[in-house]
This record gives sequence, C-alpha cells and structure tokens, in this order.
Amino acid sequence: MSFLRFVFSFLYERNWHTGEMELSRPRMALFSAGLFLILLGLVIIMILQAPVTYEAR
Repeated sequence: MSFLRFVFSFLYERNWHTGEMELSRPRMALFSAGLFLILLGLVIIMILQAPVTYEAR
C-alpha cells in the first residue's frame, strides 16, 4: 500500500463484488470541493489583508 493511499484512505470504499478498495468518485468530488473552498478562502483573506495605499492627486 502506498503512502498516499494510506493517508487518504477515507477516499476509498470496498467494491461489493471484488472485495478490493476502489477510489470513490463522490468522496473524491466532495474532498476536491472542500479543498477548493479552503484555498479560495485563503486567497480572499490574503487579498483583503493587503494594505491599501492612497495617493493625493
């Protein structure tokens, strides 16, 4: 078993017919969506934390 498969074991489910662990598409989609939302939130936080500079004209 590879290290990534061990770490992300919650993304796998047992196949009813073969008994082997297979990657679950719904779990992968939910995990990807959650990861995207977290990264999007971090990018928005970084943008909103940037200092605002005003120049007199």
